Formats: sequence, structure tokens, C-alpha cells
Amino acid sequence: MKNLFSAALAVFSASAVLGAARPNIVVIMSDDSGYSDLGCFGGEIETPNLDRLAGQGIRLSNFYTNGRCSPTRASLLSGLDCAKVGFGGGVVGDWVREMPYPAHRARLPYDTPLLPELMKEAGYRTLMSGKWHMGGSTMKFNQSQQNQWKQYHKGWELTEEEMEQDWLGLPIQRGFDEYFGLYGAQNSLFFVPGQPHPMMEGNEPAKLNHDRDYHIHCFSKRKDMGYNVNHGKTGKAFYATDGVTDRAVEMIDNASKAEEPFMLYVAYRAPHKPLQAPEELVQKYLKIYEDLDAIGPARTERLKMEGLYPEDAKHFKAWLPKEREELRLQYAIHAAMIEKIDENVGELMKALKETGELDNTLVLYFSDNGSAAHTKGVQNAPYNGVKALMWEGGTKTHFIASWPGKIKQGTISHEQAWVGDLLPTFLELAGTEYPKTFRNKTTGGLDGRSMLQVLKGEGREPAETLFFNDKGQQTVIYQGRWKLLIEPGWYLQTRDAPGIAYELYDLKNDPSELNNLAKDKPEMVQMLERKCEAWIADVGIVDYAELIKLRPNDPY
Repeated sequence: MKNLFSAALAVFSASAVLGAARPNIVVIMSDDSGYSDLGCFGGEIETPNLDRLAGQGIRLSNFYTNGRCSPTRASLLSGLDCAKVGFGGGVVGDWVREMPYPAHRARLPYDTPLLPELMKEAGYRTLMSGKWHMGGSTMKFNQSQQNQWKQYHKGWELTEEEMEQDWLGLPIQRGFDEYFGLYGAQNSLFFVPGQPHPMMEGNEPAKLNHDRDYHIHCFSKRKDMGYNVNHGKTGKAFYATDGVTDRAVEMIDNASKAEEPFMLYVAYRAPHKPLQAPEELVQKYLKIYEDLDAIGPARTERLKMEGLYPEDAKHFKAWLPKEREELRLQYAIHAAMIEKIDENVGELMKALKETGELDNTLVLYFSDNGSAAHTKGVQNAPYNGVKALMWEGGTKTHFIASWPGKIKQGTISHEQAWVGDLLPTFLELAGTEYPKTFRNKTTGGLDGRSMLQVLKGEGREPAETLFFNDKGQQTVIYQGRWKLLIEPGWYLQTRDAPGIAYELYDLKNDPSELNNLAKDKPEMVQMLERKCEAWIADVGIVDYAELIKLRPNDPY
């Protein structure tokens, strides 16, 4: 990063950026929430706290993730292309799914500096509550875990060094002073007293507080996972969205008593499957979702009214099946889970205000990717695509930033930004630089760029290239306008179709990707494809046909 301090001073005054007044940073991420789920992004779901947060700050209409849970989190925590830190090609951070290829390792390298390590070195208290999903395990202490790992890694020796690296891949070992949450991808959200659960406090199993009454609604087609065992139960239970917030509020209360600033990362597991929410909220949204066909167009019109989508642009319309009742139920639970997140964002903001920290805290809110395939993409209106597919609906998310007195209230920016831009932004606010070496290894430069200018509402040159890859799909967004997709879609479908499919879009004039220009602009296609090929070679992406030889039961 060049001119780090002068860049910071150009955006905010020295007293706001450096020294004792360095801001606290609170990053709030949902999991599989659609672009237009929030009221302030055109949605019909009640999100008054997030709407208020947006009114107090800025909304970004063109904020990109990596299109899937772990790859997005990897770039957030590293500031790098996710393939450079082991999460390329749709890799997810479940320790039993590790692979021997560096770009698909499914565990963050111990010699790559991460956000909590860098902020801690800069004098911040580093806190996390929620979903980790970055690999790592406690198997060095657990023989049954070792046996399970061996079942999934035939022909791969499990060494002491390997188990140690897994241990070093967990949140506390990677720089967080405190951690509460789920190491893996998904599990139930509801747990009643006496049930086993996956929640951790630091490196140890957490003791849950079953201190609230719930009427539990669970929906899952996975009959083998036990996700529906609490369906219909009423009484004391732990609900992860509430529990993650409760622990985060404790962290805020404790951190507010110290002199140093803090960075808090709150990673909700909702509305990711399995779908689980309080029954009264589910019933509320079942009444709202009588006409599923009206949802997407209505969201799009509200986005246009808000100034978040071009007034004259056409928009994608999702195809919905004739049988609607099960889909309607899934929409209702999804919406209930979003409303619960909003309720809990309100609790976080209340804690910041009551501790006197609000005025000196930058709060960010976004999703790790678009809504998933089980919703048919309606929640990503007006865009095409779902989580894990590289159309805009899979990679683009709502984004809110608020910092009283520093970010102008009620503003909107259409500048392109990417999740990997957040780490360099936070380093700039902390008044520190990215290290040239880390744990005896040369680091190289960051892929992300500080976006303080964007948060202030100023223009910024778009990235020359942004690359996304998910299980065989190669994508480039070039100079903020041209976007090429190579073999877009689910892998089994593209593999069995003859030839190679190319889709080229002018996002400036066609933000919903309705007009494929690949045949009209073959030279542009060839130029962008060459850039993709160079990137693949540079970061070590392995062809997905090879990867599924290791994971034959995971072809998508």
C-alpha cells in the first residue's frame, strides 16, 4: 500500500484516524442472504434496524463477494484472492474436506497474515462471534476426528505436522483474543437443554444458555442430519442467531472498559440452510407470501425508487415451479431468519450506544454471497444467479456502512468494491501497513485496495480485474464494465453440454446480464479469456474434473 497515512488523512481528519481516536470496527455478515432481502434494498422483509443503519450511513449497490461462504471469508480475512489462501474453485472450510492442492487446501495458510493478527499487532482487541468456516480442527486431541479425517483422505498420511497445522487454523490461533461460535459450515440453530451442539468458546466446547422460550419451526429435506428433531417443540432453547449476539454484546461491554480500540467480527449462520426460525415469525411471512410471482418485480421497483438500480434497466425474472407451497414455506422461514438478524443488529447497536462506543465505531453489514438455490433466486432480484453461480445474483450483495460524523448519512455509492478491499481499509484506519514478511515468509502485495474513498462517497478507479471461480466456472469483471463468464452454471450441466459456453455482458448497460454479447465481440472474449488463463496459472487453480476425483460424491 502506497502513501498509507496521507491516504487516510485525505479521507478523515488525523484525530479520527490515528492515535487514541482510532475507530472501533464492527463487521456484521449474514450467510446466504439475498441482494434485495433488506427493506432498504427493496425487500418486503421487516428490517427496521438495518434500514436505520443505512439511513445513518452509506449503501453500496455494487459490492462483490466471492460467491460462496468460505471463499468470501477467506478474502475478508486475508485481503487476497481466495485461491491464494486455499479457497479457490468453490472450496469450503470443513476440515474433513481438505485437499492436497494449495489453491484448494480448505485451510488458511499459517504463514499468511490475517486480519485479526494484523489488527492485534496494531493495538486492537480482536473479537469474533459466529461462523468461522475457514478450516482447522482440534483433531490433534481427538482420535475419532483423526479416524474420520482418514476416511475422507485415502492415501494421504495424517502426520503430527498435519494435525498441528489444523490446530493452528482455528480462530484463537489466528489472532482473535476471544471467539464464540461454529467452526464449520452449518448445523441446527435451535438446541434444547441436553442436546449435543457444535458451538465453541475459544478452543473448548461452549456452555450454552437455554434462557429464552421459543416455539420452534424447522424445515430440512436432509432426513439424515437430524435437523428437524426440534420442529414443533416449545420451551427453553438456544437459538444461534440470538446466542451469537448475546456473546458479541458481552464482548462489546468488556472491550469498552479498555483503552485500546476493538475489532469485532459477527458472522451469523442465518439464513443458511437448514431453515429454522421461531414459529410466530414463520406464520407472519406465510401470510405475506401469497403471491410468489410478485416478489421479484416488486423488489426491483423499490430498488429503482431507492436509486439502487437504474430506472431504465431491464431486470431478470426468476422462473418458479407450479407447485408453490413448499417454496412458499421456505421463503417464509428465510424471511423470518432475516428479521431475527435485524432484531439482533438492533441489540448490537444498542450495546454500542450504551457503552459510549457508537460515535467512534465503523459498522459494516453485508452477506457472504447471494441467496442459495433452494430459493430459486427470487431474493437476489433484480439479478440472475444464486450462491455458487457466478452471475451477479451469486456474487453481489447488499452493503451498508455507518460511522457517525465520518460517513455522510443517507448516501448511496455505485462504485465497484470487493470484500477483499476491507482488510486494507481497516489497516489504513488502524494506521498500520501490511507486512513485507510474516512468519519468515515474504508476503507479496495485497489484492484488495482501501475503499475509504468509497465510504466517504467519493469516486475510485475500478479494479483492473476481479476474478471469481467456483467449481469450473471462470469469471472476470474487467474495468468495472465488461464481464466474461466461461462455462457458467452447475458443473455437471456444463460438463455434459457440448463445446465451451461464453457469456459476455456490458454491466453498465445490462446490469442483470440479459444480453449476451459474446458472439458480437469475439476479440473482447478472447482478450478476457487470456486474462483468465493467466490468472488460473498464477494462483494454481486445478481443473474441477480433477478435484471431483477426490470428492466423487460432491460433483456440484
